Order: sequence, then C-alpha cells, then structure tokens
Amino acid sequence: MIISVVVVSQLIGPPLFKYAINRVGESHLRGQPHGFDGIRKVIIFGLEDQALAVARLLTTHGWEVTVASRSADKWPRLQEEDSAITIQAIPDLSVTSFEQLGAETTDAIIALLSNDENYQVCEIAYEHYGIEQMVVRLTDHEDYRRFQELGAFVVEPSLATVNLLDLFVRSPIATSLLLEMNKEQAVMELQVRNRHVRGRALRELRLPLDILVLSLRRGHSTLVSHGYTRLDLGDWLTVVGSPESLDKVKLQIEG
Repeated sequence: MIISVVVVSQLIGPPLFKYAINRVGESHLRGQPHGFDGIRKVIIFGLEDQALAVARLLTTHGWEVTVASRSADKWPRLQEEDSAITIQAIPDLSVTSFEQLGAETTDAIIALLSNDENYQVCEIAYEHYGIEQMVVRLTDHEDYRRFQELGAFVVEPSLATVNLLDLFVRSPIATSLLLEMNKEQAVMELQVRNRHVRGRALRELRLPLDILVLSLRRGHSTLVSHGYTRLDLGDWLTVVGSPESLDKVKLQIEG
C-alpha cells in the first residue's frame, strides 16, 4: 500500500504542481523569441535626460531606438540631432502597449522606471516575447534577486560608480576598451546567425589580423575558446579590434 502511494505521488505530483504554478502565474516561462530581422531594435521605458543620452549612443551604433513613456506628450520638443529617436506615448505597462511598440521584433529592453514598474516591464518582455537582453536601473539594490530570476542585467547607480572606479584601478586598459575610450579599438558582442559559419572552427574563419576573440558564450555557459572551437547558431562571440575590422566580422558572423 505504501509503495503504491509513493508511486502514484511521483507520477501525479509533479504535473499537478506544475499546473498549479502555471495557474497562479508564477512559472515565469520564457516566451518564444523572434528571429533576427537584420535591424537591432531597443525599447527604453522612461523618458528622461539619461534615457535620451543612452538612446543617442545606441543610434550612433546602428540601433533603432524607441523611448516609451506615459508622459511623452508633455516632453519638450527634441533637438534636431535626435531625429532618429522615436518617442512614443503609451497608456500603461501592458501587453497591448508592448504590441503598439513593436515588441515582437525587439532585441533589447531598458527599464528606467520604479522597481515595481521595471519588474512589470521585464516580466512581460520575458514571458510574452522571450526578449533576452533586459537592462534595469534599480532604485533599491536589495530588490535585485527577482530581476536576476528573469535574467535581467541589474544596474544600481551608486554601486556602478564604485565598481567602475575599482576597474579603472585594477584593469585600466580593459576598462578603457569596454567604455570605448580608445577610438582605435573597440569591443563588440556578435551572435552567430550566418548558417554558412555553423560548424566551422574559429581557425577556419578568415578574420582580420587585428581581431582577437575574447570569449564564446553558448546558452548560459562561457566556453574556453581556441582555434578548434566550432561555432553553432546562437553562439555569442566577444571580439576586440578596430571599428573597421569589427564591421567586417559582423557581416561575416551575423550574415
């Protein structure tokens, strides 16, 4: 009798538990991400000076930027240099608003609202659209765990400044590269989307001589890359080199 109860509980228990979790909306299952359409798109939630500063930087790197805000109509007219930035008013933070913003083809989300509103944005982006790149500015660092569960990158302003100063002391050259302070070299992350390089070893790629592969990430694991490491679709390559060479590698890897 006891054995029968154990067997039945093992067979029925897990499916019922999974059903209950989904029923109360606590499963946090990732939605199906869209395929890359050739244009990098980002939505910034929150209209303020910092949001526009980030938007300007991203547009210079070829990103298509939309700034979403419930108070967009009250914002003063943009400068002429901001013509490439789209500012769109939304009524609320809902799936309907995400659809109006074109979230189904968005590659990244930046949330600059309150902690609870930021979490609402990340939850919709993750569960309904499978957006992987989510960056959040927190007002309270103690609240970071729930964002990490969704895979969001958390930025807390005061800690970010302290960590940046620490990095400049310990690794000044690497930090300068990451912040693109050296105009002759830059760091770029590229996702393998070109089917022609799938299965090929790194040593078989005809990369420019000034390009150095720093890391290769597959899923949630960072691989120790060497010349015989074979690429797969969806891999993320971190490379460093001149801006001109990086553009060539981008065409080769992303297609």
